[in-house]
Amino acid sequence: MVGPLATCDTLQPVGPRVLRGSPVSIALVAVTLVSCVHELPPPVIMPAPATASSEQLRWVIEAGLAAHNWIVVERRPGLIAASVYSHGSFDNATIEISYRPGVIEIRCVKQEVSPERYYRWMQLLSAEIQKNAAQLGMGLPPPPFPPQ
Repeated sequence: MVGPLATCDTLQPVGPRVLRGSPVSIALVAVTLVSCVHELPPPVIMPAPATASSEQLRWVIEAGLAAHNWIVVERRPGLIAASVYSHGSFDNATIEISYRPGVIEIRCVKQEVSPERYYRWMQLLSAEIQKNAAQLGMGLPPPPFPPQ
């Protein structure tokens, strides 16, 4: 035989040392796999009345959160962070909702729940917020009070 495979020493069995990966390479593979599995979903973007004040939009959003048992964990001008926890399954998620006249955006910060369940939570929450925003857009007052 002619060529690189012609010598006997190139066809020796692979030793156990070659099969062992370094701790760094194993850690990189693990991190890569975990990051692929838990990729955060895209944001949910909804229209909001362009004439609504920031305070009215905050009330609309907080009423929607309260209706679906989300807990507000942070409030800043134009941003609300909230989380939800299922006591039965221990599923949980944390979101940030940014808002300004004309647009409301829900962005996932942490998701420890199946994608199907998270999307269902987002459907329910965004429908509630859109319902409240539509009432505001029709000139009706915002929900009676923001939950404290």
